[in-house]
Amino acid sequence: MTAWSKLLVATTRLIDLHDSAHEPGSPFVQVSQEQRRGYRDGYWLDLGCLLLDYLLDVDFATNSAFVSQTRCLAQLREHYPRLPHDDLAFVVNLLSTPSELHFRQVSPTADTHSVEGEISRSMRSTKRTALIEKQGQTGQVRLTPSGRQAVTLASQVEDLLYSEYDAAKVLAALARGDFARIPDITNQILMAIRALTQELRRVRENPTREGKLSAFLDNERHYHNALSTIQNTLLSARSQLATPDVMQRFEHWCERQEDDWDLRMLAGAIGRVLNAIENLSRRLSELLSDIAEGRIQSMGVIDFADMARRLLSEPLHAPLRDALVNRMMPFGLAAAMPRVEPLIPLVETRRAEKSAAALVFDEHDDARPEDPLLARFLEARGPALRKRLGEAPLSLPDALSEGWHRFEEEDCLAQLLNTFVDTHLLGERLTVGIEADPFVITLADGRRIEGAVTPSLRFLPASEAAPHSEMETSDAAESIAAQDTYS
Repeated sequence: MTAWSKLLVATTRLIDLHDSAHEPGSPFVQVSQEQRRGYRDGYWLDLGCLLLDYLLDVDFATNSAFVSQTRCLAQLREHYPRLPHDDLAFVVNLLSTPSELHFRQVSPTADTHSVEGEISRSMRSTKRTALIEKQGQTGQVRLTPSGRQAVTLASQVEDLLYSEYDAAKVLAALARGDFARIPDITNQILMAIRALTQELRRVRENPTREGKLSAFLDNERHYHNALSTIQNTLLSARSQLATPDVMQRFEHWCERQEDDWDLRMLAGAIGRVLNAIENLSRRLSELLSDIAEGRIQSMGVIDFADMARRLLSEPLHAPLRDALVNRMMPFGLAAAMPRVEPLIPLVETRRAEKSAAALVFDEHDDARPEDPLLARFLEARGPALRKRLGEAPLSLPDALSEGWHRFEEEDCLAQLLNTFVDTHLLGERLTVGIEADPFVITLADGRRIEGAVTPSLRFLPASEAAPHSEMETSDAAESIAAQDTYS
């Protein structure tokens, strides 16, 4: 979404409340979907936003001078080459026509209460809602104060990458002695950090959101640099709070304030942002580690929505269908209680541990790991695996019994399973077959692997390696994801 879209998302429902004809005190409180008029293709909104952005640029260059609609039309035709002048005239007339906005505010005599004991709030209205000022004779246009404020607000709807400039405002507030502004500035930075932290959590919980994942990877270094700049700036601000000059100016400032202020309030506001930075950087590092080790990729291989659509059009084979029904459908009337062992990884809190040390970034360590475990496993064991598959098919139980999951004194069970899910890791002609034989294997460390069906890898002849490999690979991924249980 663009900055204008984010601004409209935050205000659309407030406009719906303003325009609502709901009777006060009515017991009918259910809300239906608003029916909005228009073409619903975003054309007129896009023209208006482009026009407002252009008028702001001209406003700075000409010191708020009027601009002819011919210049506006030439600018908009860079985006819409066939834009007629009538469409521009309609947008100008609409944005230059004010609409009345009704609101309430506390009356000047706020100490007087109504009969019900509530503070009286008087009704007010304004018609200063026109975003463009239009001359009656020439038709030239420019931004109104309300329009200039709207464009400025839209340009400030940004993410964490631009919050480093907000952190510098804390130093400016300390230098000017405007201590009351510091909590508001830190809260703005805190909201941006928390928004990105929530996005990271959603990406890790749902790795199929490839758009967000690629955006994080593209801006990885920028996020680290922004966090480092914000952290260094706030650490400098917190150290200034302990200097005698700032402490003396703060005491003089507190004497002129009606509310009680304490220097620890400012230090606490800065400290909350530093703690949030530490939490965000840890989550970002964990996400990059998951990508490097192949965990995100292995989870994102299966498109479950597409698999559900295929199940509707092409039912499963009878053995695989019966295995799924037996494992997933509790037909008994007794309560189905899960085993404790599979739930233990879900309640582990190792990733939620907090560190008391302040996190300091080093740009030299920002590079993405160049030697992930999956890549090293394929590079070292890939030739031998391909040679083994050239001799005979390799089932999953046989691969485990032959020790293909052991590499460099490490357990590479997840990397071995990746070769059964993504067959292109080992070769283009590799395919996965499904046998309706269940298997149970107990590893040396006590883990048990069960499967209602047995996947096996084999190379197709060159004449047969065609469209069916992709379908069989998806079936293998489905089987491994749905059938194998680790305990």
